[in-house]
Amino acid sequence: MPLIIISGYPCSGKTTRANQIAAYFNERIAAAAPGSRESRLRVHIVNTESLSLSRIVYRDARAEKEARATEYSTIKRLLSKDDVVIADGLNYIKGMRYQLFCEAKAVLTPSCVVHVAAPADSCRLWNSARGGETPFGHAFDAADEGAATPQLGKLEDAPAQGGAGQYPEDILKNLIFRYEEPNGMARWDSPLFTVPYIDEKPDLEGIWNAMAGKGIMVKANQATVLKPAAEGDYLHELGKTTQEIVSLVQEHQRNSGGGGTLPVPGCNIPLQLPANHLTPSQLQGVRRDYMKLNRSHVVGKDRVRELFVEYFNSRFE
Repeated sequence: MPLIIISGYPCSGKTTRANQIAAYFNERIAAAAPGSRESRLRVHIVNTESLSLSRIVYRDARAEKEARATEYSTIKRLLSKDDVVIADGLNYIKGMRYQLFCEAKAVLTPSCVVHVAAPADSCRLWNSARGGETPFGHAFDAADEGAATPQLGKLEDAPAQGGAGQYPEDILKNLIFRYEEPNGMARWDSPLFTVPYIDEKPDLEGIWNAMAGKGIMVKANQATVLKPAAEGDYLHELGKTTQEIVSLVQEHQRNSGGGGTLPVPGCNIPLQLPANHLTPSQLQGVRRDYMKLNRSHVVGKDRVRELFVEYFNSRFE
């Protein structure tokens, strides 16, 4: 059943919103007719607390990658026709949201993104205030934001100030800088529900209707449908084609530097290269991730090139 991806700055109130969504879904499930599809649903929240992950992992690239892999594998394991999974992580990287979108698509279940929108300065204030009442409670001076703020209780169930729930200042600053805001025009970020921090609650009914409403159907596409290996050399073609494109990027960087648009022979979609120089390990990492996602998702040879270019662009947009 549905995958609900929560995204936003650290300390923006993501877990508060995840809990509100979970409570609403549980109410609708409890009120459903016995034996109906809705009555069989179960709601799961996956976040750093449920996975016992430390916020310190975001200081080290390797540890951060392992943490994301743990979150990803847990969500993938929980996805089924009778489970609603709320991915209450930072989900600040487009590539991560794209991978989760593909996993939901592969099991023919809908997904959406809930963007918790809050000013960066407010998130820094709320991070330092963790421990007692949150900025949404009486410890927060609403005049600092120039408007009344809803009383939402404890933000993300934060532990004592300075404890595991508080981000070190350098990590908080870095995560805010690296945040890639969801774009409702991208299919992996759609449908997109934006929740301003001053709103009392998200569009709960809208999220329910989009995820569990009657008539919601998800069709598999060539990128995600599981098929028997009709083409015996598919894996060879997958590895060969993706390596050709990686080599094309490396040659372009050697001759012309980073950034710009790079046409790909035999493909109607060009590569959109980031301004910074991509290292061989970064390029091979993208290639490995794509191959893991598509190893068992057999598509025609003519589509391998186009789908990899599309995935590459989503990672470095």
